[in-house]
Amino acid sequence: MMRININLSDELKFESEQKAKSLGVSLSAYIRLLLTRETGQMSKVDRRLLEIEKEGFEQINYQDFKAELETMINNADA
Repeated sequence: MMRININLSDELKFESEQKAKSLGVSLSAYIRLLLTRETGQMSKVDRRLLEIEKEGFEQINYQDFKAELETMINNADA
């Protein structure tokens, strides 16, 4: 594995961080995603992240999601 240092302007860093946050990944993961896309070495997860970026996704409320998970867990025990 290789480590690469990349210098970004403050503006590009901010925009990149916002894009990474919207995808739910770290800045370094987002940059790796961009690099793998350019080299054609993408995993299924990488391809799905790009699909999400392109198509968007439905955001859900944390409390609703938690309640739904609890219901699923309770039903699994029954």
